[in-house]
Amino acid sequence: MFFKTSIYRNKKKIFIFGALITILFVKERINVTNKANVNLKDHSLDENFFQRHLWPQQSPEQQLTCKLPRLYLTGHDHIEKYNDCKLKEEFGYLKNSHWYFNKTVISKYIDFECSYRNISRTDDFDLVLSKYENLHDSQKISHDVIEVNCIESSKKKRNLYNNLHVQIVNRMHLRHKVNIENNDQCKPMNILLLSYDSISRVSWFRRLPKTTEYLIKKMKTTILYGHNIIGDGTPACMIPVLTGKKEEELPSTLKSDPNGQYVDQAYPFIWNDLHKKGYMSFHMEDWPQVSAFTYRLRGFSNKTAHHYMRSYQLALWRRVQNAYFANKDDLCIGSIKRNKKALDLVQEFIDMYKTKSNYAAIMHYIENSHDGNERVNYLDHDLKKFLSHNFESGNLNNTALILYSDHGSRFGMDRWSNQGDMEERLPFVSIFLPNSYIRQNSDKFKNLQRNAQQLTTPFDIHETIRELSCTNKPKKKQEIRAISLLNEIPINRTCQSIGLSIHYCVCDQNWEFLNPNEKFSVQSAEYVVAYLNKELSKAEDYCMPLKIKKINYVKQAKIGGDVFYKINFITMPNKAKYEAMVKFDPDEKKLLIKSTDSVSRLDAYGSQSKCLEKFPSSKKLTVDLRKFCLCKPMRKSKA
Repeated sequence: MFFKTSIYRNKKKIFIFGALITILFVKERINVTNKANVNLKDHSLDENFFQRHLWPQQSPEQQLTCKLPRLYLTGHDHIEKYNDCKLKEEFGYLKNSHWYFNKTVISKYIDFECSYRNISRTDDFDLVLSKYENLHDSQKISHDVIEVNCIESSKKKRNLYNNLHVQIVNRMHLRHKVNIENNDQCKPMNILLLSYDSISRVSWFRRLPKTTEYLIKKMKTTILYGHNIIGDGTPACMIPVLTGKKEEELPSTLKSDPNGQYVDQAYPFIWNDLHKKGYMSFHMEDWPQVSAFTYRLRGFSNKTAHHYMRSYQLALWRRVQNAYFANKDDLCIGSIKRNKKALDLVQEFIDMYKTKSNYAAIMHYIENSHDGNERVNYLDHDLKKFLSHNFESGNLNNTALILYSDHGSRFGMDRWSNQGDMEERLPFVSIFLPNSYIRQNSDKFKNLQRNAQQLTTPFDIHETIRELSCTNKPKKKQEIRAISLLNEIPINRTCQSIGLSIHYCVCDQNWEFLNPNEKFSVQSAEYVVAYLNKELSKAEDYCMPLKIKKINYVKQAKIGGDVFYKINFITMPNKAKYEAMVKFDPDEKKLLIKSTDSVSRLDAYGSQSKCLEKFPSSKKLTVDLRKFCLCKPMRKSKA
């Protein structure tokens, strides 16, 4: 599609429209900031503290290469009401691989009997349930996950209690023996890699003020201000962090690929090298229906972390999914909030191995933030308590804690805000190093603080973990894409130099709003939709073509000498919200779009594209069309 040089026309109209947008934005920011004061004062902190630590503090030299955006404490006011757990007391608990009854609870019942069954996984999608056995006090339980059922002993056999119980079982017998003499040059640290889904740095500060205050004031944690996502969704973060590679650089593990492998067969997960160093390992993701390695991918076969909590999460989700979708779920397992139970398991793992071995715990928690950040505030009390306990007890004296999010919110009101595009690309990422390490490695800590003000990516996190765990791999030459944050990242690093798409890049982007109703804006949106329909034609028997319903905004920026446009629009018939990045070619006077990766979907597509699961593998659909495809009616019924 060709455009005349009228893209630079009518400057006066654009200036007036841009000024109106700016006034509205400032007005919105003032209004929301006034609301925010109430929330922040509840935690004995004024807004200035948060705003001061929210902004990067770059040197002039750093700004010349990659000037990072300054975001404001706007939005994120919508908070869902906190509901207590329906069950107030448990019948019993697991401790040190034994079952103990809660004497206070069982004293209320004259005659009852309890039984249990073991729950284990066959793979990442199926469970095996053993037969029920009698359960008595102080009984030894060697299983990770059990289901406990208690009934009255009378003829009525009334159900009294049913719940899942999960524990960390000592697996030191699986630890790889290490020749200590070979480790003199490098002292490996414990690794805590704890992540929460879809929380931008702004949202983290607004919704987790107690945790944020503790991280900054007490723990002196380093926050990464230029940590940039490299693609859409959780796998685009998790795969580089845990393997050092992009998904497309590794063998296929897609469910839709008949030749796809299990992820542990195809991916060089870092825990394989950690195990060789004598580490004990823990890996847990909640929400098994959408977790990083099982939503599109085939999941794990058997080469997992020593403590892989998949069977617990599968069994838990099967218990709660109906209540969750009916909006009747209290987000609890028994009498404990599920987010707290996740941290309890990490704590149990730490306590199990802290005096026995080096360890690495990897947790990604999804439930409270994936579909929106309205429940993120539920995390604050328990996460702050977890941090303070481990920091003040000395558990972190030889531990590096990387506390972070994979990306900012991709859906909902937070994403649709004026700075929502930047928030999605700038998740909260922090690194804590103990004083003992800082004293012995002051130069490396200075590098970390300097790098915190520069462009960084998940590849750098991977290299940092390798350095701290003494699992570095020799390289023929320094790779600019992946550098440990403890080493000096070149000040001339740019998105282009590390192969980061302009669509995701946050550097030096000063956007000017254009009038969405003008001819050029309309033609730009139509060009993007025409491109999407061309891609959808590869599955034309399955997916309906799209058309423009509304253009929300069009923005223009000059980046690296080129002119780019960001177009936010809604399509029909899928009622989807999109944001596309396109480049203007001044010679050909036309727009260029690189790939479908340059188009983000800003709302959940749910089951709209479910029919693509039946797309014949023989046709080799090489483009992921799920975020664009609305199944044709005939295909919906068959899907």
